[in-house]
Amino acid sequence: MKYLIHPLLVGSVALLVGCSKPSPEEYLGKATVAINEKNFNVAIEEYEKLIAEYPGSPQAGEAMMTIARIQADELKDYARAIASYKRYLEAYPDGKQAPIALFLSAYLYHNELNDLDNAKALYEQFLARYPDHEMAVSAKFELDNLGKKPEELLPIQQQEKSQVAVQSTRSAKKK
Repeated sequence: MKYLIHPLLVGSVALLVGCSKPSPEEYLGKATVAINEKNFNVAIEEYEKLIAEYPGSPQAGEAMMTIARIQADELKDYARAIASYKRYLEAYPDGKQAPIALFLSAYLYHNELNDLDNAKALYEQFLARYPDHEMAVSAKFELDNLGKKPEELLPIQQQEKSQVAVQSTRSAKKK
């Protein structure tokens, strides 16, 4: 007995086989090529595809952080960068890059958008959540110096260096 295969079935199978979605690594590879070619919008599109196709994957979190960095560093679109960092924080509140996403959001509010209220709130949130993080000292410094111009900070930094030098000298004499 001969089996007849319906032409629609053959077409459907061929379509499914030919249209398998790329892996996260393939999306990352395409995005990396686009970044190397300075085609940042294409890179963001590839990262967005990865996030849509593999939303809970570690690569999706990496893609969210990279999108934020591209928006801040390359496109100078600080509001979108902050939104991307917040997106990461919502998706991965305990992710290993959550402290960095929170700190950089505060930093961009403070140093690029001059939005001191939001900067203050996020620096305080950072210090409350991550008091022992390596960036806590920087967050405290930023918080203590909200709204000050760089030229106002230079005397403060020189004074702090002098105090550290005096303390080091005293400690050395006691030994």
